[in-house]
Amino acid sequence: MKKILFISLLAGLSLGLAAQSVDKAKEFLKNNELDKAKDAIDQTLTNPKNQKSPDAWYMKAKIYSALAANEQFKNLAPDPRGDAFEALKKSMELDKNKATVLLTVDNFKPVYDLYGGYFDVGANQYNAEKYEDALASFKKAGVVGQYIFANGWGLSKFDTTLTYYTSLAAMNAKKDDEALAGFTQLADARVGGKPEFVTTYRYLAKYYLDKKDEANMEKYIKIGKELYPKDEYLPLVEFDYLRSKGDKKAIYAKYEELIQTNPTYDLQLDYANELFNETHTVDAKDRPADYEQRCAKIEGLYLGALLANPDGIEAHLNLGKHYFNQALVLEDEASKIKGTKPEDVKKRDDLNAKNLALCDKAIPHFEAVFKAFDSKGKLKVSEKSEFKSSCNNLVYCYDKKKMKDKSAFYQKKYDSADTDH
Repeated sequence: MKKILFISLLAGLSLGLAAQSVDKAKEFLKNNELDKAKDAIDQTLTNPKNQKSPDAWYMKAKIYSALAANEQFKNLAPDPRGDAFEALKKSMELDKNKATVLLTVDNFKPVYDLYGGYFDVGANQYNAEKYEDALASFKKAGVVGQYIFANGWGLSKFDTTLTYYTSLAAMNAKKDDEALAGFTQLADARVGGKPEFVTTYRYLAKYYLDKKDEANMEKYIKIGKELYPKDEYLPLVEFDYLRSKGDKKAIYAKYEELIQTNPTYDLQLDYANELFNETHTVDAKDRPADYEQRCAKIEGLYLGALLANPDGIEAHLNLGKHYFNQALVLEDEASKIKGTKPEDVKKRDDLNAKNLALCDKAIPHFEAVFKAFDSKGKLKVSEKSEFKSSCNNLVYCYDKKKMKDKSAFYQKKYDSADTDH
C-alpha cells in the first residue's frame, strides 16, 4: 500500500512540475519574450512525461504561432507555423475537450492566426511573383482552414476566397491541373460578386477554347456572362472561336447580340472595323452588293463608339476614312460621266455635291486626330502614321472645298511631320 501511495505522489509531483514549466513559458509569452518562451516550452517537452500534457502542447502551439508572426523571432524555428499546427493537433489528440476549452478562452486566436498567417504569406509571395511558393502557402492555409471547419470552430467547407487565390497562384505557376480543378469548383458553384472572380470564367473559357471543347467553353462563357454581363474578355473568346470556324455571319450576329446589352466603345469600334475592311475594297468589282446599306451601318457604329468615348482617336480616324473612301468612289463615278447633256451635267453635279457633303462630314474627325497628335511632340511610329493620314486627307477635303489656305496648311503639316514629330 505504501508503494502505491509513493508512485501516486511522484505522478502528482511530475504533473505539478509540468504545470510550473508551462506557466513559466506562458509568462515569457505574455511579456513577448518569445525566444525565452520557446526555450522554456521546448525544454518542458523534452521530458517524456510532459509530452502527455495537452496544456504543454497547446502552449507550444501558441508560442510557435507567435514566433511565426514576429519578424525578430520567426527564424528561431525552420517552420514555426507548421510546428504550431502539429502541436495544436497533438493537444487535441491528448484531450480534445481540454484543448477546445483552452482555444475557446483564447477566442480560437492561435488556430486562426495560423490560417490567416499562411494566407498573408501566400499573398505576399504572389505579389512578389513567387507563384509556386504562394501556391504552397495557400494550400497550407487550406489545410488549417479545413481543420477549423471540421472541428466546428468556424469558416465554411468551401472557402471560396482561398480557393480562388489558390487557383490563381496555380494558374500563374503553370500548374494547369490544379488551376483547372479550383476554378471549375468555383464556376460550378457560380461564385461571383467580387470583380476579380471573373478570372475564373475567363480562365475556363480560354482553357476550353484551346482544347477545342466547344461544350465546356460555351458553358463557362454563359455562366460568366450571367454573373459579369459587362465583361469584355469573354466575348473575345467567343469571337476567337467563331473566327476559327470562319463563320462571318455568326461573328456579326454575335456583335449585334453583345452591343444590344453592352454598347461599349471597343465592341462598336471592332464591329465597324470588320465591316469597314470588307466594304471599302480597292477594286470596285469586289465591293459588296449592299454597299450603301453597309456604309450606313458602319457610320452608325463609329458614331456609337464616339458616343461611348468622344475622345476615341481610332474611331475618329476611321470614321473620317469611311467618309473619305465614299467620297473617292463618288469622285470616280463623276469622272466617268463625259457627256454634256443636261441630264449628264446634273448627274455629275449631284455626285460632286455628295462628295463635298462627305468631305464636310470627314473634316471634324480628321481634325480631331490632328489636334490630338499635333501638340504631342515626339510621336510613336503608329501615331505619326495616323497624324500624316489625317493631314493628307484634310488636304484632299479642303481642296475639294476650294479652301486653298486650309489645304496648304495641312500640306505643310504633312511635309514636316517626320521632322516635327
